[in-house]
Amino acid sequence: MKHIFKLIFAFLIFILIFFLHKNNKFEKLEFLIYDRNIRNSTLKEDLPIVIVGITEDFEKEIGQPFSRKHYSQILKILKQENADIVVFDIFFPYFSENNKEDLEFLNSIKENGKVILPVFSPVKLTKRDGPFYLVDSIRGSASQIEKYAFSLGHINTYPDKDQIIRKFPAYIKFNERIYPQLGIEIYRIRNKINLLKIFNSIPLDQNGCFYIRYISPKLINKYFISFSDVLKRNYSEGFFNKKTVIIGQTIVGAKNADLIPTPFGTQFGVFVQACAIGTNLSGKYIIHKSSFLYLLFYAFFLAIIFSISKIYLNTFYTFGFIGLCFYSSKFLLDKYGIFFDVVPLLFFTIFYYLSFIFYSLFSTLKKLFQKEIILKLVKQTEQKFTGILNPVEAFRKEEMFFLGFGSEEIIEKTPLMILKTILLSSGIESGCLISFYHNKFEIIAKEGEFIEEIDIYELIKDVEKPKIINKSINEKIKNIAIVPILSFSDFKIYGIFINKKSTVFSKTSKFTYEDINFIQTLSIPGIIAIQNSQLNLILKDAQLETIFRLAVSIEYRDRETGTHIHRVSEYAYLIAEKLGFKKTECTLIKNAMPLHDIGKIAIPDNILLKPGTLTAEERKIIEKHPIIGAKMLEGSKSIILKAAEIIALSHHEKYDGTGYPYGLSENKIPIYGRIAALSDVFDALTSDRIYKSSVDVERAFKIINEEKGKAFDPKLVEIFTKSKDEIIEIQKKFS
Repeated sequence: MKHIFKLIFAFLIFILIFFLHKNNKFEKLEFLIYDRNIRNSTLKEDLPIVIVGITEDFEKEIGQPFSRKHYSQILKILKQENADIVVFDIFFPYFSENNKEDLEFLNSIKENGKVILPVFSPVKLTKRDGPFYLVDSIRGSASQIEKYAFSLGHINTYPDKDQIIRKFPAYIKFNERIYPQLGIEIYRIRNKINLLKIFNSIPLDQNGCFYIRYISPKLINKYFISFSDVLKRNYSEGFFNKKTVIIGQTIVGAKNADLIPTPFGTQFGVFVQACAIGTNLSGKYIIHKSSFLYLLFYAFFLAIIFSISKIYLNTFYTFGFIGLCFYSSKFLLDKYGIFFDVVPLLFFTIFYYLSFIFYSLFSTLKKLFQKEIILKLVKQTEQKFTGILNPVEAFRKEEMFFLGFGSEEIIEKTPLMILKTILLSSGIESGCLISFYHNKFEIIAKEGEFIEEIDIYELIKDVEKPKIINKSINEKIKNIAIVPILSFSDFKIYGIFINKKSTVFSKTSKFTYEDINFIQTLSIPGIIAIQNSQLNLILKDAQLETIFRLAVSIEYRDRETGTHIHRVSEYAYLIAEKLGFKKTECTLIKNAMPLHDIGKIAIPDNILLKPGTLTAEERKIIEKHPIIGAKMLEGSKSIILKAAEIIALSHHEKYDGTGYPYGLSENKIPIYGRIAALSDVFDALTSDRIYKSSVDVERAFKIINEEKGKAFDPKLVEIFTKSKDEIIEIQKKFS
């Protein structure tokens, strides 16, 4: 990617991101980031405000229904307590001169002298004249009441598209009268500022609104007192002194109780108005910075950064910048009250980075591979792996499905696949990988027809560095390369490669040292993979041996030998094979079968080894062993133990639903459990036990047929009886 192209590409991305930003396509993400930050940037200092809320228990506390006379009483109390300003978040639209309570309330407003009442415009705020929203109608309290109010302030909100309230319109204008937002008006009155001088002192966004710094819900109770507690004088001395007191409803569903959605969840309107007042009184305003210039500058800067640095540096820069954006947006909002749109910058960075990655990968692939060799290599490798990969049939335990692969066969063929990959990639007809130890060699993997025609020992003897023989040895062998891959004092690994053809990596049909470097590059991780595959096989064998020995130890408790588990494992393998299961799944069932009775380890000897008939209570205890066994095996990541868990739990279920522990029937019993049940019962019939003698094979097959569709799956019984000769052979082998 040339530098000039990167600059042009960055500019095009800039136009795209800017277009999306201007059309509010990032708005939801911006809201998420802003809400996360504002929840950590609350008003933490002491504010000169008190919230008085009318609560549901007012009548219970005071002993009478709430009425306007209580407003009169509280205004007198606040006057006595030297409250600075009293603000109502409640409308009083009705007034009657014939109503004693109304007259008393009017006089209390007049006597208090510092009461601010709210106004509200019911129309949607759309028309603007500078910082003022122009409205066609206004609602407030009755004119007689407003006449004696010290001032009026509006309580209109400005919901974002997700209906969350994050800001308030600063001013609304009706019939040439300007109404500041309630919080602004209180700030103006407390600081004795002329209305004309305040217009430029509060930072507003492009919509003529100021953002709210919320009081944390955990701290809001610090400023709250119930209406009834005020009337009962249940507060500390000086609680209201020189404070702004805001009065509102805090009863869900009450007439004057607004519920407002905020970044902190739904809150009462009086709490949100208190936050707006706190924002203005504290001066902790939030300034929303436009990202246009930042984005333009950043587009140019990012193009330069990505032009001169490597891919790993670009990756480090990208994720570092994303983290920096999140941290700085939080820090700037909390410390300085600055909020800027980070989403366009994030999208720009990620989009540019992904484009850079895509272009880099495309360029690399274009240089390394031509279309023909890629298709050939992919096709041939796919065919080889398809022959090895045998997906294990899905099997069911309740509602869970497990899927495994024939990993052992893959592991065993790993050396061959590594060698084939090297040969296919390098255009080599034949080759082998060899380990050399104490003057003896062993072939790790070989491929092709020419290996048998060379003297391997003579070729690798005393070879310390790559050796190329670009001449015909015979009619079939045109050239040879001997490549040391790993070299230690007493142990070496070599690769011998025969008959090279021209490829996209090397245009000549002779071996070159570039070919040697390429082979060594492919071989080192391949040898590591081979070593890991061998270790996996060793671990697999150790796991299977451990499982088998554990199973034998369990069998010895109630049988003279451990041959039972050999027989049932072989029977299960045979049934699965006849069912058409893949070889790998047949092996899985065989390896899992030895643990079918692992739960018996928890059954007391006096019950397990009892020669006579079990009592009902003893029968209940012994019938718990499938659940115990499944519990012992559950939670394992091993596919063998997962299969063993299913077999242990379900091998005593019967096809007609009369088995235990859960009475499952037909296909509700996992197929592994149905196979295990048939294998286990047949071997039990033909084996001597403490409590019974064995029956002959013919009698056993007759009993199995009689239980067809009752204890056993009919299909499995048919397979089992048709395999009678093979079953007898297994029985004889492990008698």
